[in-house]
Parts: sequence; structure tokens; C-alpha cells
Amino acid sequence: MTRIFRDLALRAEEPTPGGVALVTVAVANVVLWFVSRPPLQPTGRFIGEICGAEAVLLFSCTLLLATLLPVIERAFSGLDRVVVWHRRTATAGLLLLVPHWALATSSPDSYATGIGPLLGDLALLGLLVLSVWALAPTLRAARWPGPIRRLARTTYEHWLTPHRLTGIFVASAVAHGSIVDPVLHRSTLLRVVFLTVGAVGIASYLYRELIARFVVPIYDYRVADVRTPNDSTVEVSLEPVRRSLDFRPGQFVVLSFGGTTGWQRHPFSVASAPADRRLEVAIKAVGDYTRDLHGSLRPGDPAKIAGPFGGFDYRRGGKEQIWIAGGIGITPFMSWIRSLDDGFDRDVAFYYSVAHENEALYLDEIEQASKEHPVFASHLVVADKDGFLTADKAAAGRSLADVWVYMCGPPPMTKAFCDGFRRLGVRRSRLRWEQFAAR
Repeated sequence: MTRIFRDLALRAEEPTPGGVALVTVAVANVVLWFVSRPPLQPTGRFIGEICGAEAVLLFSCTLLLATLLPVIERAFSGLDRVVVWHRRTATAGLLLLVPHWALATSSPDSYATGIGPLLGDLALLGLLVLSVWALAPTLRAARWPGPIRRLARTTYEHWLTPHRLTGIFVASAVAHGSIVDPVLHRSTLLRVVFLTVGAVGIASYLYRELIARFVVPIYDYRVADVRTPNDSTVEVSLEPVRRSLDFRPGQFVVLSFGGTTGWQRHPFSVASAPADRRLEVAIKAVGDYTRDLHGSLRPGDPAKIAGPFGGFDYRRGGKEQIWIAGGIGITPFMSWIRSLDDGFDRDVAFYYSVAHENEALYLDEIEQASKEHPVFASHLVVADKDGFLTADKAAAGRSLADVWVYMCGPPPMTKAFCDGFRRLGVRRSRLRWEQFAAR
């Protein structure tokens, strides 16, 4: 439970326009309900209805953030923060469902008949299950019942499909509120606001599920080369069939392969430079789909790419920088490294952390970049020989007054580094990370 509240905590982070707007809208909705409270409404039930309306607003915001529209990414200063706020709104909405259920039924209600309550039960059960499923990987699974432990270990493929049902349950919640909420029946203003909020969420869901695939350009590629540098990683080079994708170093794409893998869409960071004709990704076998790719991908297999997405870009930071890659999180940094030229003007300490030495990728290229660019100092940290890399080790002997830190790796790693660098005095606005897990 502590981790759930940590997801909600702002941790004194640097405000962004998107975060400020989201908090303002959430607070304004509560204020509006209190100001517009119709007469003769029982206090307990009224507070329960506020919780329900606020939950609908937050889940609608969750669906809006999931559209990955460029304007949203810019408003939150990067996709990493969009994902964080996506989790926060979903978590807060989940918590508000509990007092809504407990208080909204505390007084008799003449509207609570027919299909309305059934829609509420459907929305409540569906949102609870999906939210717990989404949050399960962030919990200390060993302390929870068996079903939650199993959810925490579920694969990305098994998680994604039911997660896409969220919009249906939000639509059920909107219909439920409009039918049974006595406050909405007595206040035209609150009813209009509630339905507008619900419409935004439903429209965002429909856009993502039905329209986005036609709006976001799709590029046809073909697998040109497949390499397996170790037992758990496959490096794939892709050749464009017609036009090639334009992207910035550090961005990611949504990639699907044809053939035996069946066109499943998954996000992968690009490891190649924009100037390269071929597009390269490195894929670690961490789920059913990626494990299948390790043995099934062949040159000539068709592929489709949507994107690019993300704003992980060192050029937005200052002159003094620390880059930290953990495991397969090396991929966006390789795009940066392969794009370095004579105009590179940052002073970078690059740390590449892996559990075992045979897991390290691209070492020759990284070493060559260090030779060609004296301001780029690379360090390989192998945990089973050197111990775990920490913020203190990465910052040793370096002034942190003006440093910017860029990270990509498993979420526990990036969180530990964020906490460590914050403790050392690095401003939150100068800590940037590529969100390694999409859920």
C-alpha cells in the first residue's frame, strides 16, 4: 500500500504545464461540486457522489494521457512524466471508488433502479480489476495474496489486451452516474460538466483504439539482419521497403513483425542513428512475445513501424551530464552515441550497468566513441564483479551544481537513482529518464 501512495506523491518535483493543468482541473471539479450543491442532499451520499465524479474525471484523464499525442508529451516535458501522471490519475481514481461505493448508497435514492446500478457494478468491478492488474508489478508481490502475485508476474502480452478495456468501463461509469446520481438530476451545471468530462475520456479511448492507427503514419520495413549477442537478446536491423522513418536520437517506435509472430505491437527504443538507412532495435527476451522473437525472426520477415514517440533528448539539458544505462536500457543511448559528431559540446560521464559481463552490448562502439570524443567518458559496471552502481558512485569526484542526469533501465533502478541524486542535491527538473515499462 505504501507504494501506491508513493505513486501519488509529487516528491517536490519541478512543475510542468501539464501537471499543473491536471491538478487544477481535479481541484476545480471538487470545488464546483461543493459550490453547486443542490439543497436537501444528504452529506454522506453527496460526498460519495463527489468521489465518483472525481474518479470519472481522473480515469478520463488517464485515457487522455494514453493517447500519446505530441501536445500532451510537450505539456508534461517528456513521455516519462506522461506515464507517471497516467499512473497517478489511475491510482487516485481507483482509491476514490472505495468511498464512492461506501457513501453513495448510504441514503435512499429513487433513481437507483433498473440498469443504472448494474452499469455501476460493471464499472466498479472492471476498473478495480484492471487498476490492480496495472499496479500489481509495483507492489511487493510476496506480501500479497496468490492472485495478486500472479498478476504481478504476468507478461506484457497478457496484460495489454484486457488493459485496453478500460475505456468501456469508464463509459459504463459515465452512463451509471448520469442515470442514478440524484445530484446530477438536480443540477444542470454539474450534469453538463460530468457528461463533458466523460465524453473527453470516451473520445480519447475511441481515438486510441480506432483512429490513432490511421493518424499515426505506418512505415513498412523488412528484417535485414538478425543477431543474437547472448542468450536473452536479439539485435534486429530493419530495411525500409519504401520511405524510411524520420526520428530524433533517443525516441522509440511501436513495432510489429509479421510471419509467425502475428503482428503484435510493442514499443522498442531505436538504437540506430537517424542518418542510418537501416533502423536497429535490440530486444530482450522478457515475455512470451519477445522470447518467441529470439528464435523465430528471420531476414526477410515483414515489419510495420508506427511513430516515432518520446522526448528523451540530451540536447535539452545543460553542458554537464551523467548518462546511466541499465541492461537493455542501452538502446536509446546507442542512438545518441551513434549520432555524435564534431559539434558534440556536452561533458558526459556515461555509465553502462549490467548484471553479468556477457549481457553488455555494443562495447566496441562505446569504446570507439570515447576515443573520438574526449568529453565522453564511458564506464562499464558489471554488478557481479563491481557491485551495484549507485548515485554516489556515479557522482564521485564530480560537482553536481549544474549536472543533468539521463537514465534508462528497469523502473526500480531509475527510482533508486532518482532518489539518490535528489538526496545529493540534483534538482528534479534535471533528472530525466526513459520510462522502461509502459505499465
